[in-house]
Amino acid sequence: MSKVLVAFDESEQLLLKSIYYDEDPEEALKFVLKHIIPKVRKEISCLTNTLSAQKG
Repeated sequence: MSKVLVAFDESEQLLLKSIYYDEDPEEALKFVLKHIIPKVRKEISCLTNTLSAQKG
């Protein structure tokens, strides 16, 4: 699997910092599921569509 760059807006960055300082594993998992996984899936979907278009 290739590397993926994920960008966070200001509110996501603040939430991530809060989770880091609080060392809250439950909130960390929620953050990953809500903010990171959807962005990674979107990136993979876009890449798949791009590669499919190049083949055709």
